[in-house]
Amino acid sequence: MQAIPLTKTRHRVFSTVLVLSSLMIIPSTFAAQSQASTLRTLSVFVTQLEKQHPLLQASQASTAAAAARTRAASQPLYNPEVEFDAERTGFTSNNVDIATVGLNQTIDWHDKRSARKNIATVEQQATRYEAEATRQQLIARILSSLADYHIQREITQAHTKRLSLTQQVFSQAMRRYNAGDISKLDLEQIRLNQTQTQLTLDRAKTELAAKAQTLAAVAGVSRKRWPSLPYAPPAIQPATLNYQRILNNLPTLKAAATRVAVARNTMRLRVREQKADPTVGVKGGAENSEAVIGFTVSIPLNIRNNFRAEVDEAKANLQQAESLLANTKHQLKTRLQSAAQTHQLTYSGWKSWQSIAGSSLQKQSQLLLRLWKAGELSTSDYFVQLNQIREAELNNVELKGNIWKSWFNWLATSNQLKQWLNGSIK
Repeated sequence: MQAIPLTKTRHRVFSTVLVLSSLMIIPSTFAAQSQASTLRTLSVFVTQLEKQHPLLQASQASTAAAAARTRAASQPLYNPEVEFDAERTGFTSNNVDIATVGLNQTIDWHDKRSARKNIATVEQQATRYEAEATRQQLIARILSSLADYHIQREITQAHTKRLSLTQQVFSQAMRRYNAGDISKLDLEQIRLNQTQTQLTLDRAKTELAAKAQTLAAVAGVSRKRWPSLPYAPPAIQPATLNYQRILNNLPTLKAAATRVAVARNTMRLRVREQKADPTVGVKGGAENSEAVIGFTVSIPLNIRNNFRAEVDEAKANLQQAESLLANTKHQLKTRLQSAAQTHQLTYSGWKSWQSIAGSSLQKQSQLLLRLWKAGELSTSDYFVQLNQIREAELNNVELKGNIWKSWFNWLATSNQLKQWLNGSIK
């Protein structure tokens, strides 16, 4: 036998390894591309909803109104007043005619205008944060509803496949019954199982229609086809998360902190409002043929009402806002930790299920069918074990739905929906 040169052997081995490596890389690369494509489609879907959803449009209108209030608060507090006065004293030959024109202006002596502007500016910022929090919660609700819809769709598909299998079994049973291989009781049991499977499928279809209606109501639009979700969400490690950094970036916390600033600026305004603003005026005219010039200054006396109650109210509101901020911070941090741990536990449970039983259920179902056709398994035992497999398949689908819900809850709680849709979180 002719010896193969060592260089050629190495070349063949290298080529074989390269081909095998390519075969291993191609499926994973294709899966990653498919995952990215699905995520892009989902991102486009969410962007379209943001432009047309009524709740988000209302939120945008609220932000626009806050901006208008800021512009209004930036305007001068008092407008000038024009005064015209004409009088005649005496109705004899010694009468006196007096006519004057004056201009009065109240002066914002204690700069209440800047205090009002500060309040409106901070309120506008708080409205923006609240609008962002509303957007996050709404998108999370839509995506959770989308997950419910797809999970119910998978359940309906599983029942459809089960009905198809039951129909095949019934056809096979009819042939075996005519051949005398099974009894009438076995045939009727199979017929009853087929009827039950049909009823279960009908209920699943009804539930699917209800999920579709719920999704359309939450999304604010009706569609015949809804975007798909990626195969599975990413995993997270709660122990490695910087909760404080995430907490500081939450719009809900920023809104609560901004509300404290609003209350503090409001208290400052109330203090300034205790101090009266003077009004100055100048007028000129004629008394008979003589020129008349006058100058007036008026200052309100806050004696009967010193506006102390308004200051006390503002102080109480500030204390309330500070307490709400502390409570909001505690609640949000607790939710962050709970959402992260819930997703980790749910994801771990689903992965464990996939590694243990996910790939073997279909093989078990086919094996049971072969054993029953061969007469090595009774009809009763066949359906008992087949129903167990069906329950296991449905549990797998429900587990997948739970990880999507826990994932969307985590994204909404941590304010990372936009990053995930943009592909920044993998």
